[in-house]
Amino acid sequence: MNLINAFGLLNMINENLDGYLEDYKNYVLEHKKNVGLFADWLKENLPEIFFDYGVDPNAFDDVIREHDESKFSEEEFEPYAQKWFGNGEESLAYEEAWKHHWMNNEHHPEYWLEEDMPPIYILEMLCDWGSFSIAKGNLEELSDFYFNKAKDDPEKNLSDNTKKIIEDILEKINSAINTDEE
Repeated sequence: MNLINAFGLLNMINENLDGYLEDYKNYVLEHKKNVGLFADWLKENLPEIFFDYGVDPNAFDDVIREHDESKFSEEEFEPYAQKWFGNGEESLAYEEAWKHHWMNNEHHPEYWLEEDMPPIYILEMLCDWGSFSIAKGNLEELSDFYFNKAKDDPEKNLSDNTKKIIEDILEKINSAINTDEE
């Protein structure tokens, strides 16, 4: 989705929202903010990580800025809002929205179908997951999520190389967190 279309859709959404739609919009905006906060934390605490994995920090900034923009698309916005802030029911529309989301967002392992994820999208995925840790004020939760839920999730189908990179980055994140706490 290009920026002009996203801006137009966002304006239309802002003019016509109430109740659960407004709640969902606010949730997505807060999530995007927290993704950015985690990205900023990475850049401040682990600047070498970008060099280690050949990720251009400026390209990374662009990826983070565009993170989850598809959630404001026609295909995703209302089905997601209905599921998460409306009646809570999973519908065919939600299933189609979810498929649209991961097919159009490279930070989702499902996009890669068991292929190795490029490091820039692994970092974005970790910022996505880390955003929930930011929201809860507990950065250690990121590792717990990976090892207890994501690592062996058959839907994610993470390749062995992708897992190796994730675990290496998580080790560096945890080391930086422990250094911060001392």
